[in-house]
Amino acid sequence: MIKVYLDTTLLMPLFGLEPSIPNLKKEFLEILEMNGFTFRFSVVSIIEIKWQVIKLIRLGANAEELEKKFSQALISLKEDERYNQTDLLDSKINDFSFEFRKLGHEDYFDTVIASSALWESEIFITEDDPLKEVIRYYFEKNNNPPVKLIKLLSWREFFEMNK
Repeated sequence: MIKVYLDTTLLMPLFGLEPSIPNLKKEFLEILEMNGFTFRFSVVSIIEIKWQVIKLIRLGANAEELEKKFSQALISLKEDERYNQTDLLDSKINDFSFEFRKLGHEDYFDTVIASSALWESEIFITEDDPLKEVIRYYFEKNNNPPVKLIKLLSWREFFEMNK
């Protein structure tokens, strides 16, 4: 099984939210049917999604419906063996997050997710190109990093490789 780390955007359809990636929900279901992957994610992504849900509710969206979908998604992530949450209480993740912030990527959540991906997977799927560049730059400037550079892919690149 190939360990694939999902950035927050890739989890959004599970929670009933529409990401900016066309056909993501349909294509993700196709990938899930292949059974060749385990999908890892950070609790930070769940927090980011919860803030999006709260924002939508404040803008007038149906709170009952959004909260029900949120809870159902949490159950799915916990019970489906294809998904695994990474441990946030890890100094290695904090150290890499700090390095990425020093290199100019200021979004703490993004750097924690990326750091987790480096330690916990073989592929990191993200639409965040500046984050990918910071990661690549880190590996270019460090001759002997404690982990190897994993594949950094967009959803489209990942999907096209596996369809």
